Amino acid sequence: MRVPYKEIPLTRRNILHRDGHACQYCGYTGDELTLDHVIPRSRGGGDSWENIVTACVRCNVKKGSRTPNEAHMPLRHPPRQPYSSLYFEVSKHLKSGLHTEWQKYVIGL
Repeated sequence: MRVPYKEIPLTRRNILHRDGHACQYCGYTGDELTLDHVIPRSRGGGDSWENIVTACVRCNVKKGSRTPNEAHMPLRHPPRQPYSSLYFEVSKHLKSGLHTEWQKYVIGL
């Protein structure tokens, strides 16, 4: 049986989960996380999985309205759209501490 593909919504919570709740510039994992447009909106960058990353307030301000190359702030991981909505949702629940009993059924987490 084939599982139907369902697009994962582009939300703050989903971006934070994809990026491991860590700044994609310095690795900070505290509470002060924001979302950063890799190519700034002021320069034509849009809202997409490939253009938004998690960033701490300090890095977001430091980068300003520049690209990561211009700011000399390389990304730790290139942003991309998550592959499987089922895998994404299950891993979100497991990593949050909910439904840890699912762990034995999930490969790769």
